[in-house]
Amino acid sequence: MEGQDGSGTLVGALLLGVAAFGIFFVEFLIPSGGLLAILCILCAIASIVLGFMYDPTLGMALLALYSIAAPFMIVLGLRLASKTPIGKRMILSAEDPARAGAGIVEARADLPQVGTRGEAITPLRPAGFVRIDGRRLDASAEGDLIDAGTSIEVVSVRDGQVRVRPAKTA
Repeated sequence: MEGQDGSGTLVGALLLGVAAFGIFFVEFLIPSGGLLAILCILCAIASIVLGFMYDPTLGMALLALYSIAAPFMIVLGLRLASKTPIGKRMILSAEDPARAGAGIVEARADLPQVGTRGEAITPLRPAGFVRIDGRRLDASAEGDLIDAGTSIEVVSVRDGQVRVRPAKTA
């Protein structure tokens, strides 16, 4: 195209491209529920269309630029967003401060040790109650169902949950 219309189309294509990149970064700073992302995509598409109207080579160049830049821009935007106050509240951190030290389980004196024997008070289907050392404890069966009155032994104690199985006769 020649003259005023051609340069207006070129300027429009370039301004819409700059607007698309600007709106993209604003989307990560201001939570809009995706409305700014849609506006960014529409600006990019309009920029490509105007680029093709000006010159097919410019249109292809803009299409290639946006296609190559998009993944890098998304990664960069997510990294920047995770550093903003709003982003820190929206993105989960690698370690939850409320669970710090949750992986360390100390042996509790009120729970039986592995290998301790007792008796099933109720049927364990798979959970029920057992009596170990004269105490009634909530337990779950390791495998099949265990009938009430069956002699049991502790297989594991994890996170306060006692797992039992029928005791092997000696």
